[in-house]
Amino acid sequence: MHRLLVSPGTILALSTGLLFTDALRAEDEKLSAEQKAQKARSAEPKESDVDKTVSLEGLLSKKGPSDWSAAKAAVIEGRVVQVERESDDGDYHLTLSPAGGGTDTTKWVITEVTPVWARKKPALSQASLEKLRGKTVRVTGWLFYEPEDPHRDPRGTRWEIHPVTDVAVVGN
Repeated sequence: MHRLLVSPGTILALSTGLLFTDALRAEDEKLSAEQKAQKARSAEPKESDVDKTVSLEGLLSKKGPSDWSAAKAAVIEGRVVQVERESDDGDYHLTLSPAGGGTDTTKWVITEVTPVWARKKPALSQASLEKLRGKTVRVTGWLFYEPEDPHRDPRGTRWEIHPVTDVAVVGN
């Protein structure tokens, strides 16, 4: 007979992960058909689609659902704080912050690379994205306002770049 020894910390981590995944799935179910289509866009934005007034700092200062247009795309620059893969939909989160804001979650902007875009472009593959931690990048993609949920969200804004259609390291 074999016994599986699992620490209380492991049980807590697994339980939290399952609850978080359920919350994400429930949140996704609340999306309208239009919002689901926005998150799944497969067309690369044209120059005329890009709102040139959008910046990382702008997204952090103008946070309301009508402050920007989800019909537009954006190009923002920031330092990559985290790279995480969502277990429910396979999206890769690149969490960006302005220089010096890496530990202050209220200065974080979420950008999401969908599996479709990760397969389309080598720069958006998991291996490429993992190498971006700590680097300053320029992210291009479509604006999306993540609907409110009842759980506390520590990020700086509900506005995201989702899907990301390109990412490039800025400088060295």
